[in-house]
Amino acid sequence: MTDILHRIVIEASPEKVYDALTNQAQLSAWWARAETEGKVGSIVSFFFGPNGEHQVEMEITDLVPNERVCWKCVGGPWVDTDAFQFTIQADERGSALQFSNSGWAEANEFFMHCNSKWGFFFTVSLKNLLEKGSGQPHPNDPNI
Repeated sequence: MTDILHRIVIEASPEKVYDALTNQAQLSAWWARAETEGKVGSIVSFFFGPNGEHQVEMEITDLVPNERVCWKCVGGPWVDTDAFQFTIQADERGSALQFSNSGWAEANEFFMHCNSKWGFFFTVSLKNLLEKGSGQPHPNDPNI
């Protein structure tokens, strides 16, 4: 088993980072169009593809305001992986965000693609959304 791991510093408060990971409009502004109630046990639906025709469903399994967000893929390409965990810590520059998507069977081409895309979405899209006011969500992300 292998995991996707990322850590970035964002010049924004833990509250703003948490909001970007739980709020429908904020998720849509840095990753992909989202629909969510934002409650533990509810589903976050994300829409990919040129017209949003590919739906991914994540169950929210844990929420600790301004500290942690956890999802489990229940519909889409990551159902065979374990948890998606976002951990937020205060940092002298704002917040340190740690991300893991655990339980990959192997580091195959899809794993490498997802690792690269998460890197882009965190270090460019999410960071720019919170620091400069504008993200680069799907379908406006680069084709890597």
